[in-house]
Amino acid sequence: MNTHRLKRPLSALSAATLLAALVAAPVPVRAEPSLGSGGPTATQGANADSVQTRSPDRSDSPAEADAGSEAITDTVLQVGADSTARNLSWMSESAGGGEIRWAPASELVGGKLPADADKAETTDSGLAADLKRHFNHASMTDLKPGIDYAYQVGSEEDGYTEVQQFTTGSAGGDDEFLVFGDPQVGAGGGDPDDAAGWDRTLSSAAATADDPSFFYSLGDQVNSAGNQEQYAQYLAPEATRTIPQATTIGNHDVSSKAYEQHFNRPNVSQDHGGGGVITSGGDYWFIEDGVLFLNINSNSPDMDAHAEFIDEVVAEHGDQARWTVLGFHHSIYSTATHWDDLDVKRLRKAIPPVAARNDIDLVVSGHDHIYNRTFLMDGEGKPVEGSEAGAEEEKEDGQTLYLTLTSSSGSKFYDYVPGLDWEGKSVHNDVPAFTRVRVSDEALRATTYEVPAGGPPADGERAEAQAAAEQIDDVELRRAEAEEPAPDDDAGADAGSGASAGADSAAGADDAGANDDADSAGTSDDADAGADDAGTSDDAGTGGTASDSAASDGAASGGVGSDGTDDENGTDSGTADAGTADSGSEADATEANAAGTGDDSDSSGTASASGDGDLPRTGGGLALPLAVGAGALALGATLLVVSRRRRGAGLS
Repeated sequence: MNTHRLKRPLSALSAATLLAALVAAPVPVRAEPSLGSGGPTATQGANADSVQTRSPDRSDSPAEADAGSEAITDTVLQVGADSTARNLSWMSESAGGGEIRWAPASELVGGKLPADADKAETTDSGLAADLKRHFNHASMTDLKPGIDYAYQVGSEEDGYTEVQQFTTGSAGGDDEFLVFGDPQVGAGGGDPDDAAGWDRTLSSAAATADDPSFFYSLGDQVNSAGNQEQYAQYLAPEATRTIPQATTIGNHDVSSKAYEQHFNRPNVSQDHGGGGVITSGGDYWFIEDGVLFLNINSNSPDMDAHAEFIDEVVAEHGDQARWTVLGFHHSIYSTATHWDDLDVKRLRKAIPPVAARNDIDLVVSGHDHIYNRTFLMDGEGKPVEGSEAGAEEEKEDGQTLYLTLTSSSGSKFYDYVPGLDWEGKSVHNDVPAFTRVRVSDEALRATTYEVPAGGPPADGERAEAQAAAEQIDDVELRRAEAEEPAPDDDAGADAGSGASAGADSAAGADDAGANDDADSAGTSDDADAGADDAGTSDDAGTGGTASDSAASDGAASGGVGSDGTDDENGTDSGTADAGTADSGSEADATEANAAGTGDDSDSSGTASASGDGDLPRTGGGLALPLAVGAGALALGATLLVVSRRRRGAGLS
């Protein structure tokens, strides 16, 4: 496998930009350094709602629209705030005056939009990062589900693009979307041809899926952040104009305003994960297919801000969705060389408790150019007991499945690192891949395919020449059904008489040495409040969650730290340090009760009530001592009577 490295020296401005953004990652095996050119300051307008009007007296589109305007380039169809909206971005020669026009495809007349098509003016525009063109953002609104729509963008001065079509998703039915790891167009330097590889993978995925609602690109869309030619190659496939897309910002995208200019993302936070003067950023969210999608800028090291963003969005919009998916670039559970990077370890400490307390079902990431699926993971970043990474995973609240997507273009791949505890299934064939996610009320089903390289398609035979997708993984994620307690379950009733001791025992709090205040994710109330380090403060460690030990940084259960060594306890339990009891040790029952933990030595299997010491919890426990005592008294009385009779007989 060839290793491609950029020869161009890093400019002082780019170096300062990378340092300011904290995105300079260590160079992994068979990987190249993250080099990106900065761009100029761009005026960024408010992400206001588009103004939609009707223009019945408007003439048909300009004649230039028949062939498409050469003055308009880089048109990108994107997701909107929800399924009733779609966002657009494009580049133009002229400044200002741009608009988007749309109508149901059934209203097209001779392939043209009708005179009374809906239209909306740009909500944001300005000089592009290359100082040569102008970027434009606009939105289509009030779209209906399950409808084919046609649209075009442009202006009177620059003309209009060709009419393109897309289909909106269903309303609460079975839907699907596509997920891609790093395209990183330009990383191959032409060998391999990553632009052609990206086109092949995207086209194959679109042909494999059944009318996907959108596709999700997990960062590093381009290799050099400010390279307009690489953006043009990334956006060249027709699917970028006919299938809405959502993007994650990668470490190769961050050091220029070009990312923000090319992608008109919905609901971008102005307070969380933002970029800088010449860098891109911003956490954002949207709802599609009945799924709440949260996207964070993992280049930003402010974990408290990311946690606050996730907490606030889920609290406000979580009840509007049937599933919750989190996306960001830097995979925290990969099986390749980035797993031990400092920025990845920081994320691996911060994300699991936030994911657990918000009951995030699926996390998708890229960055490491290898495919990996974890076991179900808990709020401490440990594999859930019983999770086997099979074809079906049944999750309880607070448990999350993590997917790492490999390269979607074939530009580069990373070496496999075996023996990491979170590895459920890893595939490292150095072949581009994509994941198809099918959504229903009952399940999320993620099926991953590889797309082997094929020869260039002949004219008119593109579909036939596309390499067939080959399935490499398939998993269906379902929620565990709540079990109703048996009516005559004495143990359950018994546990309910204590201070929620039965609930603590069921949550595994006793075995983990967690306090009674721990939530179902295994984090303390302090962590649940998200007040310190996104729920991973040292305070949480006193309740049985991971502290700043090697186990917490390393994200390896079984006591393996981030450096692949055993934790300082020297055990295989993977329990936290900082004063918590090892699950394999014999803690004193009195101390355990005083700390509010359950009594593991209770023969009934239920936790003893806090403050009761070693006394049994029910009167039945006194039956045997009372019977023995009564027998001893009866025997003593009998012996006393016999003794007196013998003495009386002797005196007579």
